[in-house]
Amino acid sequence: MVDAFNVVDLAGWTRGESEPGGDEAKRWFIAPESSRYAGHWLFKPRRIKTLRLSKDRQRRGDKPEILIRGENWAEKISFELAKLLAIPAAETELATVIQLRTDERVFGSMSRDMRPRSWAWTPGAALLAERDDEFDAKSCRGHTIKAVATALDGVRGPVGTDYADWSAFDVFAGYLLLDAWIANTDRHAHNWGVLQNPRTGDICLGPSFDHGSALASGDGDSVRSQRVDLGRVDQWCAHGRTKRFDGGPATGLVEVATRALSTAGAAAQKHWTAQITDVDLDVCFDVVAATPDLSDLTRKFLRTALDTNRKRLRDALDRPTT
Repeated sequence: MVDAFNVVDLAGWTRGESEPGGDEAKRWFIAPESSRYAGHWLFKPRRIKTLRLSKDRQRRGDKPEILIRGENWAEKISFELAKLLAIPAAETELATVIQLRTDERVFGSMSRDMRPRSWAWTPGAALLAERDDEFDAKSCRGHTIKAVATALDGVRGPVGTDYADWSAFDVFAGYLLLDAWIANTDRHAHNWGVLQNPRTGDICLGPSFDHGSALASGDGDSVRSQRVDLGRVDQWCAHGRTKRFDGGPATGLVEVATRALSTAGAAAQKHWTAQITDVDLDVCFDVVAATPDLSDLTRKFLRTALDTNRKRLRDALDRPTT
């Protein structure tokens, strides 16, 4: 048995400003000075959606089904798995708070502010737009592996990590390896970026963040359970694709990761290949076991998906690149 992850109650925390953009009601919170979580954290509630009934079911008087999305546990599990690969990622915890406008308790995740005090943040979209007049963040036109590598040329790895002296793209390739492992389809140009030290002007890559779409978190428990019952988790993994690169048809997540690694330096290729090859799956499964409020079938889905995607990555990385 493993101890369950703590769900931090934000009662007594100072409420800050809301975060603009996106579909979620994100808000900054400041922990009490005495809290072990001292600092600024961005709270993101999980989303709950009432599914539309067919006309036949409406006539029968069926009650609408409620889809509880799992962005909160996907964020927490992804952070813990990133640590196992030694990938810099924004610190993330499960959290809950009473929503003032509804007086209802909501559950979600919170991520520690990744910006050192007074440091500036520039998203990847701004870096790409500076170099490509036709870059379009919405369609992801111009968001390519080559363009990202060019935009990060001369930038170093995340400050305060073991990668501070690495090239930023060599670290970014590790982020895409993580995406392929956890089936994160949402690495668009606003979901990575750089930080600048206001005193020295030095620029470094920011940590990985925003993994809420990973691990089929938006499919609902019944869909994930059905994949387990029908033995289709491997099939689901094989269809893991993202539309966030190349501005065209969806591209396989494993293909994106292997392309990035083939573009990275030889030392980075060796490092990240070893990280995914040597990661202890039993420890990964402990992360899943420690995540509260998951059904047994969803836990089995997650374990199978992580095992399957690791095998797919290992197989792809064993093949010579062309």
